[in-house]
Amino acid sequence: MKKNKIITGIGCLILLLTAGFVCYRNMTPADRYHLEVMKLGEDGYGYKIYEGERTIIVQPFIPAVAGKRAFRAEQDARRVGNLVLERIEAGDEFTISKGDLEYLGIVY
Repeated sequence: MKKNKIITGIGCLILLLTAGFVCYRNMTPADRYHLEVMKLGEDGYGYKIYEGERTIIVQPFIPAVAGKRAFRAEQDARRVGNLVLERIEAGDEFTISKGDLEYLGIVY
């Protein structure tokens, strides 16, 4: 009787782990990654990118610009963060250049 419960429990555990693995593998990159814009002090913004619940990028400053300057507007941080997110999801190099900032209309 005890053996049957143990075998049933192990079988259920294996089934749950297999189902979780299959669901994770079938997730699209858009389901896997997300962006969060963060307020920094009185007048600055940055962003974080997550893979599931794990933080993979914290960007409190405008990338590709000398010095530590936060984004002036939430929309600026969101535009750059979304570009990085798109590149990650596509499997591309996700670094940001000054040309990218100019294309997005980011004032620095």
